[in-house]
Amino acid sequence: MHNALEQVALACGALTLRGFSISGLATYVQVPELDLCFDMGECPLSALPLRHVFLTHAHGDHARCLLRHRALRGMVGIVGEPRYFMPARIADDFQRLALADAVFEGIDAAEFRPPEVTALVGDRVPVALPYRQHTFVSAFDVEHRGMPSLGYTIIERRRKLKPAYLTLDGRQIAALRQQGVEINDLVDAPLITFIGDCEGRSLVEQGHIWASPVVVIEATFVDPTDRAMAVRKGHTHIDEVGEVLRTLRPDRLPAHIVLKHFSMKCTVDEVAAGIARAIPDFARDRIRVLLQGPFSST
Repeated sequence: MHNALEQVALACGALTLRGFSISGLATYVQVPELDLCFDMGECPLSALPLRHVFLTHAHGDHARCLLRHRALRGMVGIVGEPRYFMPARIADDFQRLALADAVFEGIDAAEFRPPEVTALVGDRVPVALPYRQHTFVSAFDVEHRGMPSLGYTIIERRRKLKPAYLTLDGRQIAALRQQGVEINDLVDAPLITFIGDCEGRSLVEQGHIWASPVVVIEATFVDPTDRAMAVRKGHTHIDEVGEVLRTLRPDRLPAHIVLKHFSMKCTVDEVAAGIARAIPDFARDRIRVLLQGPFSST
């Protein structure tokens, strides 16, 4: 449970989540179908083919292996610079860190090539994901002890037949196309939302996250007596997750709500008890847990 290289794999619809997340140790969640990884608190070899890395904040258990990821890709001959997305307020510091790390390893500063960084301030920017023509990342602020911290939603822009043409058959639609009639609307469809660390209130303030079919959020504390501790540490308590879910319509819940970043002191049984106590019955079948043990295949 505390070995960051022992990955948990969760099938979440069309996406596979592979990773690890225990508070203070490491967090990384790979989504191979989208060629991306959220956070890089550890860098297993399975992360190397993934070009896009979305860093939520600068704490070491989320960020310390960014440069390892870049170095190992080069060592094994993977072509193409990785692209690192991160809060704008830490982007310059990351570049200085990258330079210092290179010099520390004996590289001449004049030969140093800076990493490819996209600095974000609540932006929506294009991301060239494989097999998808129009994809974007939408970044949004979350609260975590006053640190610059972002959540991310990956969005795919799709063409959807306009309601006026839904009853037409294929020949009629083809005829309209030949006449130059625009029969489709452009629709932005969220694919996954990921938040690193955040206070529970961010789950309310950023209510758009619940429109994603896959939502990955923290639930660091599960003991009922740790509610005040969660506030002091800038983390989310499982009770807060349950409270937010009770405000949502059952038929509008995400298909997969993935909980992660549990405290090192939590056992699997304690996490299970916290979910049974805090999560409403109508939402419990949507809950997935990024932990080794009985949750990993549920």
